[in-house]
Amino acid sequence: MTDIMTDADTDLGTYDISGLKLGKGDAVRPVGLHDLMTYAPAGFPEPPATFNTLENLQQIPWGMDGNDTLGDCTIAGADHMIATENALLGTDDARPALDVLEAQYKALSPKDQGCVIATVLQNWRGNGLFQMPTGTNKISQYAPFDQRNKNEFLQVIAFTGSAYLGIACPQSAQQQFAKQAQTGTLVPWTVVQGSPIAGGHCIVAVGYTTQGLFCVSWGGVVLVTWAFVTKYCDEGWAIITQALSEKGGDTFGLDTAQLDADLDALPQAG
Repeated sequence: MTDIMTDADTDLGTYDISGLKLGKGDAVRPVGLHDLMTYAPAGFPEPPATFNTLENLQQIPWGMDGNDTLGDCTIAGADHMIATENALLGTDDARPALDVLEAQYKALSPKDQGCVIATVLQNWRGNGLFQMPTGTNKISQYAPFDQRNKNEFLQVIAFTGSAYLGIACPQSAQQQFAKQAQTGTLVPWTVVQGSPIAGGHCIVAVGYTTQGLFCVSWGGVVLVTWAFVTKYCDEGWAIITQALSEKGGDTFGLDTAQLDADLDALPQAG
């Protein structure tokens, strides 16, 4: 699936979006936690022009992860980040089975009201996510970045492997995804004038090209155009996983001691 549709904003109403659930809460910036670049005073190196290829990303078994029946996109996103790291770093971190993933979501969202990304991240770093025989999955650090800054976007993806994103999802994105899934042809997420916001959604950026970001959503890989990112992305988070830290994640010039101190000082999210 490498061809790109040029009529992405036509006949979208003919595609069924009922199984494409949303569930990201409002964007929250914890008081006392600064942008990623605050913890990297020397800045990250310049990123490469492209990162990852569509063909490689389509080989990874992402999984819908229950996001066809539950608003668990934030939790599905965590699983997709584990899958990304396994593919990029050659790690073999366990991925949660569907019942484990859904149990984790219901622990954080008992009424299927969705989750705030900042809350998910605090739990992921603290107690960990996903009760599995191998233990829980934990991350080392996280920080928001300026999602309005294209270069920061590229740096985060290129040097940590992915970016955990929140968007105000227009109905057109659901329709474009449904069209892609049902036609087998890549349909970019573009700005469709007049399309209403359907709700908040979490997606994971796992690569990029000059045209936009390669993101995982609803178990598939989509091309999210830069115009779409500019209009609809309302939060971006960089995550330093334990495996990345062990393999040199602290060599990007990050002041991990200060970042840890700021994260440790955050009040416990509800």
